[in-house]
Amino acid sequence: MNPLFKTRGPLDAESDAALIVDRPELATLLRATQSPTVDAYYAILSARQTGKTTLLYQLRARLRARGYGVALLDLSGVREQPEPEFYRFVASQIQSELDPILPRKLKSFADADLPHSPIEFRKMLFEFARQVQVARLVILIDEVEGVPDAFADAFFGTIRNIFSSRRKEDEAPFEKYFFVFCGAKELHRLTTGPNSPLNIAERLYLQDFSLAGVKKLVAVFTRAKIRAPGETAQWVYDQTRGHPYLTQKLCATLEQARPATITSAHVLRATQDILRSDDHLEKMLIQIAAEAPSENLIKAILQNKQVRFSRLQPEVARAELLGALRDAGNCVIRNPIYEAALRARFSLPLVEQNATTRLKNNWRRLLPIAAAVLLTANLPVLYLYVNDIVLAPKQVNERFEFSDPNVSGVMHYDRVLKAGRENATTIILDAEKINSTAPIFVAIRKSDADILVDGSARRPFTPPSQSETYKIALNSSAMPYNPFDPFTAHRRVDFVFESASGSAPQIITVDYRVDFYSAFLVSIFLVVGGILTALASIAKSWQRIREFFSPPEQRQREEDDDED
Repeated sequence: MNPLFKTRGPLDAESDAALIVDRPELATLLRATQSPTVDAYYAILSARQTGKTTLLYQLRARLRARGYGVALLDLSGVREQPEPEFYRFVASQIQSELDPILPRKLKSFADADLPHSPIEFRKMLFEFARQVQVARLVILIDEVEGVPDAFADAFFGTIRNIFSSRRKEDEAPFEKYFFVFCGAKELHRLTTGPNSPLNIAERLYLQDFSLAGVKKLVAVFTRAKIRAPGETAQWVYDQTRGHPYLTQKLCATLEQARPATITSAHVLRATQDILRSDDHLEKMLIQIAAEAPSENLIKAILQNKQVRFSRLQPEVARAELLGALRDAGNCVIRNPIYEAALRARFSLPLVEQNATTRLKNNWRRLLPIAAAVLLTANLPVLYLYVNDIVLAPKQVNERFEFSDPNVSGVMHYDRVLKAGRENATTIILDAEKINSTAPIFVAIRKSDADILVDGSARRPFTPPSQSETYKIALNSSAMPYNPFDPFTAHRRVDFVFESASGSAPQIITVDYRVDFYSAFLVSIFLVVGGILTALASIAKSWQRIREFFSPPEQRQREEDDDED
């Protein structure tokens, strides 16, 4: 059975469709190439083995399906060619790639007729643009670092001239061209000089896969009859951070191991296998060793130095295109596999890194578990809160009628009493039911010390009619809510109706439900948020904390190492 995952060479847009992760940069390039006008060419910058060529294959397939002329050139094998041979090679590749759309007379260039200088190359491109019947000619140049230094300025200067001449009336066919340059650190090196391709190109930095992209690759395991639980993509992503090659390599290593069901232990073992021997890691370490400024920067970052990410700093830009760094506001090592390899390269300890990485990687899994435990522990609280407070009727209009004293009326009140908030109870007496001109007194009688009444608790109601508002509040500090003994607290307040005739008083008892839940739930969320913030801060500063509490002689050794 052929391996499912591929770690060598670009992926084919058709045969490898299951392994290709759509990237946002592809959508950007499709929009730019199909725009009615060309305002800039594009340069794709990224480290080795991050999917640049695969992206170009995808772009070519999509554009050809829409009727555009596309030529994909691989310049990796022309580094040692003399100038005439270089131009003949580039011209023959363009002719071959555009063959389906070229007129017959442009298909029959003899080898001797192929351009062998910048001027002849420009003439050929002009004739192609003038005679083909397509709206856009897209030239994708991969491995631009293959252009020999001796005539790189002339080659890129020709392309720059095509871009600059496209608005001239007699050279309007050049408007059809859209060039895409693709490379790594050597393309970035070409930023200098007046003929740099980046002077006329928008830079597009290729990002690693998202977790969703890793999930697509992990789904391929089903074709090998290997069960991959839902957490598998996260386990892989935690090690690779979506690096295209490392993600494919880790999945390929797991495929070779052929476990019935993938576990986190399998992923860790596969990671260790990669760290023991891998061509990609070896080449990256060799390239870093050859770049002293970037090497020193990477070592400082591994020792917890904070460096703002800015491509305006040459050593940062170079380290990014060597593959070691990514932008997280500050410079950070691109992924845990790289970090482990780099720490081994610089003989830096792994203990602190492993503890920090475990804390950073596991909190995403622990957070839902902690939230579920917190929710389960407080289900009784939430049930009572919803049933007794949220969904319960709140506004009450309670009518009353007494024969002695002969009076009727209505009481309006909100049944829910919230801590620290006033609750108004309004009493309205009906004048037609009052037999005497003597006043009626309504007094409040409370048995709970935390009930507060604003104003007089005993008030007269003088005929023919009157309304009074009693403002009642709860002193919230008087009774904390106990989540381990959930219940809905009540406060009962008696409204005592007394007549001047001395007859027995009549009593209406209002039963308030106390909402201690809202404040409790808010406090829980604030506490949990504070704990998570503290844990994140500890994880971020773990190395500094450890250094602070380490013995003085150990700190001195580390300082001596830094000076060396």
